[in-house]
Amino acid sequence: MTTPRKPFVSIIVPVYNEEYVLADCLAALKRQDYDGPYEIVVVNNACTDRSPKIAHEMGVRVVDEPRKGYVHAVRAGFAAARGEIMACTDADTIVPSDWLSRLVATLLQNPITVAVSGVFNLHDCSLWLHLLGSAVSRLNWHLAGGNMAVWRWAYKGIGGFDPGVNLGADTELGLRLRRLGRVMIDRCLVASTSGRRIQYALWQTLWMYLLNDLWLVFFGHPRFHDFPDIRVLPRRYFPVRRLSSVGILLVVLSLVILAATNPSLQIFGPVLAHGQTDQAVIALTFDDGPSPYTAEVLNILARYQVKATFFLIGQNVERHPDLAQRIVAEGHAIGNHTYSHPLWEAVANPGKAAQELSKGAAAIQTATGVSPTLFRPPRGWRSPWMMRLARRTGYLVVTWSVSPDDWRGPPPEVIAERVLRQVRPGAIILLHDGLGTQVDPHMQNTVIALPTIIEGLQVRGYRFVTVPEFTTAETPESFIPSPAMVESNLPNSSSSL
Repeated sequence: MTTPRKPFVSIIVPVYNEEYVLADCLAALKRQDYDGPYEIVVVNNACTDRSPKIAHEMGVRVVDEPRKGYVHAVRAGFAAARGEIMACTDADTIVPSDWLSRLVATLLQNPITVAVSGVFNLHDCSLWLHLLGSAVSRLNWHLAGGNMAVWRWAYKGIGGFDPGVNLGADTELGLRLRRLGRVMIDRCLVASTSGRRIQYALWQTLWMYLLNDLWLVFFGHPRFHDFPDIRVLPRRYFPVRRLSSVGILLVVLSLVILAATNPSLQIFGPVLAHGQTDQAVIALTFDDGPSPYTAEVLNILARYQVKATFFLIGQNVERHPDLAQRIVAEGHAIGNHTYSHPLWEAVANPGKAAQELSKGAAAIQTATGVSPTLFRPPRGWRSPWMMRLARRTGYLVVTWSVSPDDWRGPPPEVIAERVLRQVRPGAIILLHDGLGTQVDPHMQNTVIALPTIIEGLQVRGYRFVTVPEFTTAETPESFIPSPAMVESNLPNSSSSL
């Protein structure tokens, strides 16, 4: 059996006077774990400092573009690139070692995906701006030139970057690429970039970017052509600024967003994100089922005599009641994952959230005879009122400590490698046998990866338990399911069908 050929990738780095930061950027690009061929192309965009010399000394190909401007630089770099896939980052950005492999895997996983982009954190600014940047970055909706990749055929098919759009060139490119296929935003792919622009010109920067994006979306052209140059020295030269009342508000909002989306933080109330850590036990959990792939998952679990926990969506239970019954009959635990898996469940009004919970529970009860007392919020996002509702209705809120992002469709070997690399004693592993309420969620890669995951964990001596079995003296009392909760989530003679 021959190994599939990995596509050749070109990484384009437009550079204008970045001698203080360029070496770190290029060093990170040279540390990529991608096992296919790739090249790095630095575009000398009218530099007057040592940037081109630094790139030459590091063995990187340099092309010259004498016309100053971001769009001229990226057009020149993409024109010089030889890759089937063209990735792009900025000279003030440091990407993680798996950046390239994740970009390529995302493009390969789905034939309708033509481009992919990630998000950012800020590595060289004050703490409150770092928090603000991390929170706002999660809301990114468009192609971002500092963390992106696109198929060459798609880029050429739309004519490349529009030479008339400089500020927002990446956003405009992404809008046109959507005509050919899917432009995916991977919010787990985080690059570390400079915060110098918002450190020195916060409100001007936010205003220009926001207004420019709105103009591109609604009027088809940018509001501004360019942004002012901010080429500053490293962080030690940054001015110290007092935190204004607006800054304090932004910090609070940033912390709220991070607390709502981080599966392990307890700020809004207790969650079970992991079990006891003094024993080699782990819990496999599956979200968004039942689906046509649930039967295959159950077959594999039965073959290895492993019990798991399934967080079921009410609509999917109504579609596949026989699979929900089989989950219970074969000794697995079940939990409520809402009725329709709404995107904004965490911030929905309490009445709407209560309806999602009650309808999901009713569908599960009707199909299986079990009233679930475990609840996993969609995407793990939580709010104070959601947590109060869960506690008031008797639910134990369960998140996770290990997630391979299998719902994004990476190759099976990537799913297995991520789980086995991240797992620790007491881990709750998040996998998917469905994808929202999609009729055909295409979760075959998870099914293929599952035997490798189970065998790899068994070799390490791990024992598999269900979530209700995760009780420990280390865990706060409010996390520990009562005997009634455990009993209601395990099959018995009266509830097994």
